[in-house]
Amino acid sequence: MKKKVAIFSAPSGSGKTTVVKHLISKYPCLEFSVSATTRQPRGQEVDGRDYYFLSEEEFLARVDAGEFVEYEQVYKGSYYGTLKSEVERIWAKGNIILFDVDVKGGVSLKKYFGDDALSVFIQAPSPEELRRRLVKRGTDSPEAIEKRVAKAAEEMEYADKFDIVLINDDLDMCLRKAEHLPIFNDKTVALYFGTFNPLHIGHVNILRYLCGCGLDEVRMIVSPQSPFKEEVSASDAQRLAAVRSQIAQLGLDVTVSDVEYHLERPSYTINTLRHLQAAEPDTHFILVMGADNLEGFKRWKCWQEIVTDYEIWVYPRPGVENSAELCKDLQARLLDAPLTDISSTDIRNGKKTSGLD
Repeated sequence: MKKKVAIFSAPSGSGKTTVVKHLISKYPCLEFSVSATTRQPRGQEVDGRDYYFLSEEEFLARVDAGEFVEYEQVYKGSYYGTLKSEVERIWAKGNIILFDVDVKGGVSLKKYFGDDALSVFIQAPSPEELRRRLVKRGTDSPEAIEKRVAKAAEEMEYADKFDIVLINDDLDMCLRKAEHLPIFNDKTVALYFGTFNPLHIGHVNILRYLCGCGLDEVRMIVSPQSPFKEEVSASDAQRLAAVRSQIAQLGLDVTVSDVEYHLERPSYTINTLRHLQAAEPDTHFILVMGADNLEGFKRWKCWQEIVTDYEIWVYPRPGVENSAELCKDLQARLLDAPLTDISSTDIRNGKKTSGLD
């Protein structure tokens, strides 16, 4: 059984608590990690349910014995930490460990658990929106609100240290995207769409990059020729056979799929995604596309559904200068992938070679 950890962090007022509570109500496999502390119980708190209450002497002795995943001294004489025994207790039940921690704690836990953990950073769309939410909450003085906003601005600098960033500008969309986090699936598959007519070194560089991303599978979706584009010399069958042959020769651990050859035409990405999700309900699919598709993405069929229900990874393309801004708008991840100035059109027109010879 695969051991999993979900780490949620966010600046105050970003909506993290709302997201976490929603996920716990939806997924019974999520279980909070109970922290250990040296402070005294408050109100109706129960040892082993709310916290593991330890004396300072016992806490530090267990630190020396290497029994903690992480710990910190919040105030003088006041320690908090996560016991390794707590982690093993939850994993033994087959559950996913849920950490709801501050930003620095989230970064530390990700370093400790590595690939077993998915770290998620939830943020408000802007400091101004965060200030508005804190004022509406009505629990803090104006001075306290400004301190929280300043701290949040500092904490937002840590966003790129997390696996996934959810921008909570629309709560319903944020909750739906949270429901589709890869940790709730058995398998994660990157889908790289294209006609690959012909396959060239730019495609291969992206595939090699994806193969190094720790995914369960990288899958090429070879698309039929669009009826809205000019005819090409190679038939659909010839292109598919050529791609399969070249991928095998290159020794890439990549699956070549002809799924769109068997679906209604013209091929729409959303139709393919829906088909695959229905056939593989326990798989988390990632849509991989070039930055040159970003500006026209909102003209794609059911683009809102794609953004909400699927993770999007974007690789850089020459001439697209505002990729980061466009990715933020679509809550897509801009990859630090190699930039290759080549296109299939240039190759077909004899301006360049594929680079695979």
